[in-house]
Amino acid sequence: MEKRRVVITGMGVVAPNGIGIDNFWDSLVHGRSGIRKITHFDASSYPCQIAAEVPNFDPTDYMSPRIVNRLGRFTQFSLAASQMAVEDSGIDFSREDPHRMGVFIGTAIGGLDVFETRHSIFMEKGLKRLSPFTAISCSTHSASGIISCELNLKGANSTIAAGCNSGMDAAYMAHNSIRLGDADLILVGAGEAPITPYMHAIFCVSGNLSRENREPHKALKPYDINADGMVLGEGGAVVIFEELNHALERKAKIYGEVVSYSALNEAFDLFGVNADDGTMALNFKNALERGHVDIRDIDFISAHGNGILSYDIDETQAIKKTFGELAYHIPVTSIKPVTGHAISVTAIWQIIASLLTIKHGIVPPTINVQNPDSRCDLDYVTKGFVKKNVETVLINVHGFGGRLTTMIVKNFLPERLRS
Repeated sequence: MEKRRVVITGMGVVAPNGIGIDNFWDSLVHGRSGIRKITHFDASSYPCQIAAEVPNFDPTDYMSPRIVNRLGRFTQFSLAASQMAVEDSGIDFSREDPHRMGVFIGTAIGGLDVFETRHSIFMEKGLKRLSPFTAISCSTHSASGIISCELNLKGANSTIAAGCNSGMDAAYMAHNSIRLGDADLILVGAGEAPITPYMHAIFCVSGNLSRENREPHKALKPYDINADGMVLGEGGAVVIFEELNHALERKAKIYGEVVSYSALNEAFDLFGVNADDGTMALNFKNALERGHVDIRDIDFISAHGNGILSYDIDETQAIKKTFGELAYHIPVTSIKPVTGHAISVTAIWQIIASLLTIKHGIVPPTINVQNPDSRCDLDYVTKGFVKKNVETVLINVHGFGGRLTTMIVKNFLPERLRS
């Protein structure tokens, strides 16, 4: 049986630093942060008063007003990003078998913003004031469901909830589904809307959010000795995974190829990390071996870099253990100081940023790194973007609970069709 290969043929993004691929990429390259003072609610009494909110998002630009009020914000983000990705891909679903087209969406928080709002209404005004659409709006599966309905996609459909790794796990499931022959094309993405009074509060009391409220755009400082935590973000992103021959037959533009994936767990602590364990390095090794990728072929690492120093040190040590002396010659970027940490969505943003790095030959910077911790001594691209020919990228995600996911993507060249 011929090996089925998976390529990426469309991308859509709704992010705090820009809506649409061009705006998103321009802000990454020039290091313009989307982290600001919170406007969704009065956060003046919170220890962390900043977040990465999506400004100027009008859901009616992407969906009918009839359904807007039936959807939670994370679902609106996901549906908007899917519409962009479909347009970007040029796919005409009326010419396709809908049973071969699927949707996999990741989310950690889901529609809890709806639950929080509607619960308050219920407690104050009772059952009769509840919307009949509340149940579906709160559901983590509402995004996958509405995307399938709006686009008439009748193939594989699933929602993955695995914390920060949810988006990457959605990508893995889609990759496998296409490789196994269950689908020809799958919309893969994630959506989050955690910036609400209660959700933000519970992240605050966890002790993992930055308290740098004076200069929000400088708050998230991965790998820096003065890093004091992450900053929550919101948004959505969708990429289109497609079987290679299917993409070639319709003459689709191809951003890159998904080479391999690996997932492990440190199984150490729900919040803490064990940098001496070596599990992350093993995860990198597994992804490289499964994709038949030599360490010398990795041109760029899209890192997790969440601004919690123990996580950043763990990641750095894993990179050094895997790549040895080569580690000091591979640019490593965390996009979170620009995008915020939108939990499951950030992994899809990392995929998009990696493919745009390949396309443009530009590695975006890690901003806000002024005084790196002595254990964080790699090239984090701290002096602005750099021009570099990038063919192969390793993408890393490190979630609470020690969850580890790694994906490798590479440039697609027609001459590789025989490989």
